[in-house]
Amino acid sequence: MIAKLTTRQRAMIDFIARFRRRYGYPPSIRDIVSGCNISSTSVVDYNLKILQKMGLIRRQAEISRGIELVGTEETNEGRISIPV
Repeated sequence: MIAKLTTRQRAMIDFIARFRRRYGYPPSIRDIVSGCNISSTSVVDYNLKILQKMGLIRRQAEISRGIELVGTEETNEGRISIPV
């Protein structure tokens, strides 16, 4: 099933991916505010919660830049597989 995204949500997903590729770590909520020309951090947080419910991102609340795109190559970046 392909999720129906708003223009703002699509822009946020694209920004997160570009930011991650450019800097090597995920953006903060304030980075997303300025990078997507959004009016406030609460609007970003609201949309991130929706994207998380859709299964498009994972968030780690206790980590400041804890946004991870699901189903992309970045998900496994920096991890090592160890056979058991």
